[in-house]
Amino acid sequence: MNLSSFKILAVLSLFVVCISLTAQNKQYSFNKDKSELSLIVEKERTKLTVASIQDKKRGLPLREAKLYALDILTDTVGVWSVLPTKQNVWKLTFTVPEAKGFKIGFDDFYLPEGSLLYVYSKENLKNAVVYKHEDNPHGGAYSIENLKGDNVTLEYVAPEGVAKPRLHVADIGYKYLDEQNNPISGFDNASNSCMVNINCPEGSFWQNQKKGVLQLRVKKWNSTYLCSGTLINNTNEDKTPYVLTAYHCFENMSLEEISQAEFFFEYETPDCEVMNRPTYKYHKGAQALVLNPIEDGSDGALLKLSENIPDDWDVYYNGWDRGNEGKNITSGAIIHHPLGDVKKITLFNTPLTSDKWDKGNPDGSYWVTTYSLGATEGGSSGAPIFNQNGLVVGTLTGGDSDCATPTLLDFYGKFWYHFDQSPDTDLHMSKYLDSNNTGATRLKGLSALDDDTPDPTQQPDIIAYIENEMLNVSTKDVIKKIRIADLFGRNIYTYTAEYELQKHQIPVSAWRPGVYVLSVEMAGRSTKSVKIIK
Repeated sequence: MNLSSFKILAVLSLFVVCISLTAQNKQYSFNKDKSELSLIVEKERTKLTVASIQDKKRGLPLREAKLYALDILTDTVGVWSVLPTKQNVWKLTFTVPEAKGFKIGFDDFYLPEGSLLYVYSKENLKNAVVYKHEDNPHGGAYSIENLKGDNVTLEYVAPEGVAKPRLHVADIGYKYLDEQNNPISGFDNASNSCMVNINCPEGSFWQNQKKGVLQLRVKKWNSTYLCSGTLINNTNEDKTPYVLTAYHCFENMSLEEISQAEFFFEYETPDCEVMNRPTYKYHKGAQALVLNPIEDGSDGALLKLSENIPDDWDVYYNGWDRGNEGKNITSGAIIHHPLGDVKKITLFNTPLTSDKWDKGNPDGSYWVTTYSLGATEGGSSGAPIFNQNGLVVGTLTGGDSDCATPTLLDFYGKFWYHFDQSPDTDLHMSKYLDSNNTGATRLKGLSALDDDTPDPTQQPDIIAYIENEMLNVSTKDVIKKIRIADLFGRNIYTYTAEYELQKHQIPVSAWRPGVYVLSVEMAGRSTKSVKIIK
């Protein structure tokens, strides 16, 4: 055999090996007409033990899903047909063996105006989720979330003459399961039994702040991880899309990997009760500006989204307070996405204390608290903690609080330290959040839709309304005593709280129509009164 023949044989052999390796690495298969894609699942890698789930307690992001790469252009797969109405229909089914939940990620997701994409499972055709052009009007990256069970069908319907969609499927995220075979993360998670939806009465005082809170997802080691965070205002008040969260959400990640982070806005249920799956607004891409480490810092991260937030998104750039006196923070709230669920609110009503996360941290770089309502979980990491004036004072690192042990301690990296306390000035968030060196120690929030948003300190102390013959009372601080009188000063109702609460219901079916005066004595505040009309 001459040298040329040997070279040709070697190249052919290498080519065959490459084809073989590619085939072995392929993570899906199609049926004959390519109307159905079946994922090839490594079942032994989809379950996590109890010990591996407790990432939140160790200051780690919540492990959400194992990623299976697809890289499929849907104009080459699926089946097209024409309805009698001359509408064009394209359909592709994904089968994900033994899955309890999953998501589909897209590198490009564009639906032409006038078209619809129906997303449904074989078992639940009637309850399809419908996507429109407006859900991702400029195309680009997108994600279809909250898919239940082991299959889903994408069905595109468009009038005659409308262009084909652009759907480039990047991957499928197979939700990790616990030892009881339930998804660890996702919508309406049973482990969040003690959590309160942000749009329940307890969240009445935090409706501006909630609009800044977001869920974020990162990809590393072929898995996805979840955290919480918030848009944060700067002293220029120019709506720069800065995001404040925890450093540990990005630990051991490259700047390039961080740049691919995904962000979910308005991921919440519109009412107090959990009903239908929520919608959301989606953004992919960010630049890491400050990464203040967890080991010897305050576990803070400041990112800047890769693009400005669209003008019609109703978001809120939360204000901040960089004070370091825990005794001045007497109560407040945490707004977060525990276990990847919809937005929840947790409350505290005792002053914060100072400590450190571990022995390597600077003294007093963390706030420590317990809660009067709710708890936190994996996926809550990075969530903002607000003081009684609605201003961010820290970001969640971790702790032992959850619905099974809600009274145990949680630790928050101090915004005071994030701002300008690190010995390394490159880790000071002040150069972005106060770029003109105004020296501001606190800053109110900013609405994307209304530059005249009131200062959070002007939030009402009492919200009261009558619904279904019940008077609903929500307060900014803990209720000590309630008194209701008519306009003649005659007392018709008195209530003294026996335990800490910030809401109360009173039957009013026996009341005559008229005007009444509701007076509430609250801890840490003088008695406040409002008029009630029945």
